[in-house]
Amino acid sequence: MALNSTMSIGLAPLQDVSVHGMNILPQLQAELADGCVVIDDLDTMEEQLERAQSILLESKPVAICFYPDILSRDVQVDVSSRQRPRGFRQQDIDRFVEEFPRIADGRRVVVYVGSEAARWPGIQAMTTSFSSLLQAPTVWSVNGANAVSAENPYGYGYISFGGNDEAMKLWRGIGPEDCVIALGFDPGEYSLNLGAIPAGDLWHFTGWSEPYGHLAGEFRHRVRGNYRVVRGDLDLTLAEIIPRLTAGAIGRRPAVEVPARLNTRHITRDVRDGAVDFIAFYEQLHRSWQPNSIGFDDVCIAYKDRQYVTQRPHPYIPFHTMHDGSAMGGGFGLGVGAKMADPSLHTFVFTGDGCWRLFGGALADAANLDLRVFIINNGVYGIVDKGLEVVIPDVEKRRYHSSLPSIDFVAAAKAHGWDGFRVKPDLSNLKEIMDACYETEGQSILVDVPVDADQVIGLNPRLYNLTTKTYL
Repeated sequence: MALNSTMSIGLAPLQDVSVHGMNILPQLQAELADGCVVIDDLDTMEEQLERAQSILLESKPVAICFYPDILSRDVQVDVSSRQRPRGFRQQDIDRFVEEFPRIADGRRVVVYVGSEAARWPGIQAMTTSFSSLLQAPTVWSVNGANAVSAENPYGYGYISFGGNDEAMKLWRGIGPEDCVIALGFDPGEYSLNLGAIPAGDLWHFTGWSEPYGHLAGEFRHRVRGNYRVVRGDLDLTLAEIIPRLTAGAIGRRPAVEVPARLNTRHITRDVRDGAVDFIAFYEQLHRSWQPNSIGFDDVCIAYKDRQYVTQRPHPYIPFHTMHDGSAMGGGFGLGVGAKMADPSLHTFVFTGDGCWRLFGGALADAANLDLRVFIINNGVYGIVDKGLEVVIPDVEKRRYHSSLPSIDFVAAAKAHGWDGFRVKPDLSNLKEIMDACYETEGQSILVDVPVDADQVIGLNPRLYNLTTKTYL
C-alpha cells in the first residue's frame, strides 16, 4: 500500500479512538468530514484508501480509523501512488496580465504570502522576483514565511500573531487606495484576526479548490473591495506571469523604503534570576541553524516570540507553527511524523511546559528517533497568564489557575532514555547544546529553556477580540 501525502495522516483502531471512555469518532467526522475515513469492510478497503489519497492530494488532513476485526486480518491491498494534476487557468493569467498594470497604476501594491505558497520548491526566489518587479512591500503569515527569502528587498515581516511592528503598521494602514496580491490566503484568526482585508482591489492566487475557511472556493467574504481569483499552482502561475509583466509596462508605483529593523517596540531585557533573556536566546539560535533542518512551534509562547525576534525566515530551517485549532502538544506529534517521514532531517520541536503535560508520557517511544525538543519553561500557561491580564484585568491573578508545578525536565528526559540539557541563564552553554543537537546520532535530546513569563515579546492581537463571554 502506498499513500502519497502532502498534508497529515492519522491512523487509529476504533477501540482506541476514545477519550475517558467516550467515542470521538463523531468528533473526527464533524471536524474532518470526508477526511475521516472509516475502514469497516475489507471489500471496500482499497476504495476507501483511494479516497484518502484523493483528499491528501488536495492538501487536506485525513484520519483513517480501522475496526478491530479489520486490523486482526492479513490482507493484500494495492493502492498505487499518484500525483496531483498540476497546471493553471490560462484565462485567469491572461486577464491578470491585462488588467493589473492598468488598475494598479500609481497605487501601492502589497504582496501577502500565505502558507499555500510554501509547498513549492524554489518559491522563495519567485516571490523575491515578484515583489521586486512590482516594487511591492511584502508581508507573510507565520507559515507563509517558508515561501519568502530573507534576502527579499521588499520584505516587511510577519503579520498578526507575533507580527513585526513595521509589518503590522503597513498592514493596518492598507485602505481603499491600495492593491493586495495574496499568494494563498490564510483566513484564520491567527493570520487575519477575524478581519476583512480593506484593500480596494485584491487578487487571490490559489491552486486549492476548497481551502480552509472558504465560501464556494473563494474568500470574497474576507475582502472589502474588488476580489478576483487567479487559479493555478502558485509556482507555475508566477513562472508564467513574471516574464509577461517584465516584458510589458507594469505601471507606476509609489516609492518604498524598507527598514532594516522590523521592530520598534521597547522590550525589557531584565528577567528574573535563573531565566534566559528570551530575545538573546532566539537571536543566538537564529545564528546556529545548519542545513537540512526543520522546526515546529507548539502552542506556547514560542509560536509568537520566535518570529518577532528573528524578523525574517532562515534559509536553513523552515518552521511550521501549530496555531490553527490551538491544539497544545501537537507540535511533538508533527516532529515525530516529520522525523519518521525523513530520518535525515534535523528535527526541532519548540514546546511549552504546559504542552508537556499532553505528550510527556510518549517520550520513551521516541527516545531513539533523533528528535530535538526544546521545553520553553516559564512555569505557567503563558498564553492564559498574560492573556487574562487583558481580558479580565480586574480579577486577581491567583484566580487565573495558570501556574504550573515545577518539573525537572532533564531528569524526566533521561529517565525515558533521552539525553538532556538545561540552558544556562547567560546562554554560555547554548553553542555546546546546538553542537550536540547536530552531532549526536540515534538518541533524542531534550533541552530545558528557563524563561520569564513577564518578558512579553510577540504580541497576541486575538486578545482584543475576547471578552468574558469568549474563550482564549
